[in-house]
Amino acid sequence: MFPADKIGNRIGEQAPRRSSLSVQELEMRRVRPKDATHSLALATAGRLRRDRYSDNGGFSVSLVICITTLSLLLLGSVCAQAREESSPAIYQTAASIHALSQEQAQRAYPAHLLGVVTQSLNDGFTLQDRTGGIWIYFDHPEQFMPGDEIDVEGTAKPGLFAPVVQALSVRKLGRAPLPKPIKVSFKQISNGNRDCQYVSVTGMVRSVGIRKGASNSQKIWMRIAVDDGIIDATFPAADADLAAKLIDAFVRIDAPTMCSKNQKRQIIAANLSVPSMRNLTVLRPPPPDIFATPLIPVGKLMQYLSGTDYYHRVRVAGVATYYKPGESLILEDRGQALLVKTAENKTIQPGDRVEAVGFPAPADSGPILQDAVLRRTASGAALQPALVKIAEISSGTMNNTLVSVDGHLVRRIHEPFREVLLLQDESNILLAELNQSGGSDPFPELREGSKIRISGISVLEVEGMWNYGLRSAYDVRSKLLLRAPTDVEIIEPPTWWTTRHVLYIAGVLGILVLVFLAQIIVSRIEKWRLEAVLEERERLAHEIHDTLAQSFAGIGFQLQAILKEIPRDMPSLKEQVNLARDLVRHSHKEARRSIEPLQPNSLQETDLLLSLENAARNMVQGGSVNVVTSCSGNPRSLSLQIADALLRIGQEAIANAVRHADPSNLTIALHYEDNTIQLKIQDDGNGFVKSGDLLGFGLRGMRKRAASISGRLDIITGLGQGTCVAITVPLPPVMTLSNSLKRTFRYASGHIFHVEAKQRANTNTDR
Repeated sequence: MFPADKIGNRIGEQAPRRSSLSVQELEMRRVRPKDATHSLALATAGRLRRDRYSDNGGFSVSLVICITTLSLLLLGSVCAQAREESSPAIYQTAASIHALSQEQAQRAYPAHLLGVVTQSLNDGFTLQDRTGGIWIYFDHPEQFMPGDEIDVEGTAKPGLFAPVVQALSVRKLGRAPLPKPIKVSFKQISNGNRDCQYVSVTGMVRSVGIRKGASNSQKIWMRIAVDDGIIDATFPAADADLAAKLIDAFVRIDAPTMCSKNQKRQIIAANLSVPSMRNLTVLRPPPPDIFATPLIPVGKLMQYLSGTDYYHRVRVAGVATYYKPGESLILEDRGQALLVKTAENKTIQPGDRVEAVGFPAPADSGPILQDAVLRRTASGAALQPALVKIAEISSGTMNNTLVSVDGHLVRRIHEPFREVLLLQDESNILLAELNQSGGSDPFPELREGSKIRISGISVLEVEGMWNYGLRSAYDVRSKLLLRAPTDVEIIEPPTWWTTRHVLYIAGVLGILVLVFLAQIIVSRIEKWRLEAVLEERERLAHEIHDTLAQSFAGIGFQLQAILKEIPRDMPSLKEQVNLARDLVRHSHKEARRSIEPLQPNSLQETDLLLSLENAARNMVQGGSVNVVTSCSGNPRSLSLQIADALLRIGQEAIANAVRHADPSNLTIALHYEDNTIQLKIQDDGNGFVKSGDLLGFGLRGMRKRAASISGRLDIITGLGQGTCVAITVPLPPVMTLSNSLKRTFRYASGHIFHVEAKQRANTNTDR
């Protein structure tokens, strides 16, 4: 607790502290009436001060009243804070709104401003009151012009950079004089804290240009050189002619500041948004003739004792070798070249004689000319580029010079907005680029590996600082800037042995090697399988020789014994026994032949058709079956595998016909075509009704043999209609010289030339 005689002093000391309030609190106090508790506290403090010298009784009463008053004051403050949270204040000045943080401005507090319009643009206007300027968003800003006094009601918003006001209603009160501008420097407006403030700057006009994509109210830009920097100002499009006449004039501009910002609410640059030329005052007119400046050779610029610096204009002249309207120009004079930055759009062709007046400026590769004014003095033929080596360009002594280089195209890179070429001369590599806006191919006939000649501007790129005692830097690179597709001339097309073709051939050879290896592996596997089959056949041969062959031999001996016992008066019986002996002998022979390792004996001396005919006649010998054979087409040699399979299938079909069909006629036909062979066994016997899957042992064997040679087995029959067994087998094509050449050309067309033609078609297609 404080002593009683000090309480009045403490309360009295609080009054001056209330005067040190922020602008925002002062404005809120202007809107809200003072709380009664505050007035009561001040009155009580005064009474306590008067009673401190009275008697003790009066002072005690005053002390009680003071304590009560302080309690009421605390209660009133709590209530006032609650009212502030429930109903926000109305902001009535630009300064109070600019003092809001981004989070506070997002709460959309109400605002009510009175002020004067200082600039009107497409989406709003700037308003200046007694505390400063602010941006007002409004749907119809064209209704107001600078000098209008208006009443704005709306809400505070965060804005894109500084807090703004979204107007709900705007009422014009009349006309009023523009506020007195605040004189500022580049440093004072560069941080953006004076956004939308009505200011005044004084400086010299360096250059004037047109803003691409800007509205008519900000179409013209003017670059002003002030004491501590460069400030850009924008003007309406109607002031273009007047602005162009003010280059090198000393002027004063009164206008609101506008900040260029990015998506992160960061300032990029602070500019002046000038309503019209009425806001500009010429303090010193421009020189009568800006081109009266003494002419300086291009090679003397910024050399020792040349009389040039970065703060005064110089005049140079030369022949134009490159010009991009509104951006840059390259002048070449006596083998020396200079890059000139200019905002002017003039009709200048390569070869024209041009004078440029501008300010020297430092660059990594050497001095350039900025904010230049151009004048074409004469027309002429374009300069012929000097033919040099890549090593000379890489030395860095030919910066901005028009040159030509011969070399081989190593790589070509197509990008959406530029074409990049990599040129090789001996062991040196040079990068050349052509800037283009379209997506079409500027060099449809250009192929990698071609010998070409390119002409363009040698551009020096320097990384790091130049060394003091040496003519070198940390990293010096050069490239060639192509001006048009005609700067590339094909001297010699690429040889067929390009990298791409070598890769194609390597790929084909690789495939052939893989195929060869696969064939070797398959042949090895087939050999192993064949050896296993032969081993199994050898085992079966021994088994058959020891069992079945001995049985056939025994049957033959028994038939021979029976034949000796037959009386001579029974010739028919003797003939039947002889036929049985022949069948046993033939079966014995077939059993021995079937177990031989490789080639069938039946095909070693005769062809397939004759072997089938002999087998049929042996089976029907002594019967009444008529055997007919035929062959059509162009007969050709068959592989042992196909011939053996057809022989076995034919023998099985003939045996089935003789045993089961009781035929009168049996036809064996072979038909040859280019890619197939067909064997047909047909009889006119009883036939049969096909049912089930025909899973007899003989038919299963025929199907397996047909499948082993990729053949198709067809059985056509019907009850009383005979039976036809047909086997169709594909044959490999005949490998003649003509067929070999055709197959080679067909493969090359489909795999090599087709790929090359397709890639050429793609390069000629617009993207």
